[in-house]
Amino acid sequence: MRRISLVFFVLFLFTSLAYSQDVLYTTSGNKIPSKVLEINAQDIKYKDFKNLEGPTYVIAKSDIVLIQYSNGITEVLNSNPTTIEPKVTVPKETVTAVENIKPVASTKLPEKKPMNLYYLNNNMLSINAFALANGDLTLMYDRDLLNNKLSITFLGGYSFNSHMGGLNAFIKDSKDGAKKKYDAGLGINFMPRNTRRVQYFVGLLSKYMAYDYQDVIDTTNNQKNYKKASAYQLAIMVSNGWVFRITPNFNFKLFGSIGVPINSTPLKEEYRSAPKGYIGYCFGYRF
Repeated sequence: MRRISLVFFVLFLFTSLAYSQDVLYTTSGNKIPSKVLEINAQDIKYKDFKNLEGPTYVIAKSDIVLIQYSNGITEVLNSNPTTIEPKVTVPKETVTAVENIKPVASTKLPEKKPMNLYYLNNNMLSINAFALANGDLTLMYDRDLLNNKLSITFLGGYSFNSHMGGLNAFIKDSKDGAKKKYDAGLGINFMPRNTRRVQYFVGLLSKYMAYDYQDVIDTTNNQKNYKKASAYQLAIMVSNGWVFRITPNFNFKLFGSIGVPINSTPLKEEYRSAPKGYIGYCFGYRF
């Protein structure tokens, strides 16, 4: 129970830190962690989040795309920001010379596409709801790379109830009195269409699982004597799934993985060639 409490505390602390600050997204693509003090018709007054006792800064509203407040609400101020061009002082002689030049056909500049708010954040922390049905508390962290074409996935799970679900029943039967302790994994995924709010991905997932079981020491008078032992299983799997970007900060992830164990403690004969599978139904916060 202490381990479960620690995992929940870390998750709570992480979420609290993520929501404790306001974030200003500028038209130049920067993110400013801050504490917004005042918003008027022309500008925004704020404090640097790293120095709340320091000076008050002022920035024009036209330079801000959106504000992500500490309570999770997102306010869009400028959904189609224009390019800011520097002011240049031109000598009078140059102006006179330019006026005498006959106009030529102008080249039309391409229109600037509006900023897609759903792709500002490259990190997602989620919980696997499907694992909860098997007595596991599993957290997953995803990091998008190369303009959302690739993503890296890390997972860690702790089994708080080895008697829940069909997966634990399978583990228990594959080895005498086996009980899962924890698992960890690392994956890499490729998104063929990386600019859609519903993204399909395919990739590889390696998963390590540790468990305890009862090892037979000897047999006396047709009665087996056991001792507690530890075991593990390492598997490599192919993954397919989808990421649903419901809002810029709230996402779903649904996937399935299947493969084979590549190294493990010997199991019962009927389970040694059994395929390895993993299913995820995750919901989480993107930041």
